[in-house]
Amino acid sequence: GASVSLVARRHDINANLLFTWRRQMRPPASAASPLELIPVEVISSVPAASPAAAVGAEQRGVIEIVLVGGVRVRVDAEVSEAALRRVLSALKAVA
Repeated sequence: GASVSLVARRHDINANLLFTWRRQMRPPASAASPLELIPVEVISSVPAASPAAAVGAEQRGVIEIVLVGGVRVRVDAEVSEAALRRVLSALKAVA
């Protein structure tokens, strides 16, 4: 119910970008399931004590997704969008 400009200011993003995202998130008439926005936190460095730090330093192009329950999903640049979507949907269903 909030205005786009208010939400954009609250999250320090351009209102035009938010309009674009909103338009992109509208499912086409043929879509079986709507897309969802999820919160994302970009971390520039991983603490040295973390075991993920050693693995992450050796592998380039790896994305690690940490879900709310602490489940970690690591994918590389070769993963297909469809496969990742199936995995995340399955994990969401279990949670």
